[in-house]
Amino acid sequence: PSRAAALAARLRGLGDILGILQSDPDVYLRAGAGDQGDEDQEIEALIEQRLAARKAKQWAEADRIRDLLKAQGILLKDGPGGTTWRRA
Repeated sequence: PSRAAALAARLRGLGDILGILQSDPDVYLRAGAGDQGDEDQEIEALIEQRLAARKAKQWAEADRIRDLLKAQGILLKDGPGGTTWRRA
């Protein structure tokens, strides 16, 4: 872990020279042209609906929402900490 942290710090330092790798990865991966605030809120609302459907074991509805987001270029990742998303 300490070696990985040292390598990550070195990579960020080298990226700083080039003017890259300084942004928060989540913000960068969600970035697009123009103001995405309203769109991000809609995506978050759909994810909440999908989570509610999964909790109710309504698998077809959960899959439908995932497919809808995928068609919009939104990739979901379910994990122990919840669902995260990014633009493809």
